[in-house]
Amino acid sequence: MPRVVPGRKSITFEVTEAQYDQIKTLAAKRHTSMNAVVREYVEAGLNGTLTESNMEFIVPIIRSQLQDLLKPQVNRLAAMEAKTCVQAGAAAYLCAEVLSRFLPDNLQVEYNDAYNAARQKAVQYLKGQNFEGSDS
Repeated sequence: MPRVVPGRKSITFEVTEAQYDQIKTLAAKRHTSMNAVVREYVEAGLNGTLTESNMEFIVPIIRSQLQDLLKPQVNRLAAMEAKTCVQAGAAAYLCAEVLSRFLPDNLQVEYNDAYNAARQKAVQYLKGQNFEGSDS
């Protein structure tokens, strides 16, 4: 018959041999009983104390919460980026129109040549490099 301790109830459960050996090893290292080790882990689990062994449970919850929190900002940034791309495209084609319609024939250049040169200068500018025709 199990020993009766006031204020406590007794339960019985089964563990695998590997689990039993791990509990036994932990108890020996801590110089305590296997019962105390199991009680400690049950209490930690019931209190929600997290360990590396149950991170696979909490990580998806954290990820989901972060996605819910960040989704509006990510969508806003994506919309702003799309609008920027449309404006950049419109500016490029407006420049092409200027090159082809409004410049005298002797000053007109091929659109692709002008576009590639302008793109290279823009990339150099963004990288902080000096390029021909810069103000710095």
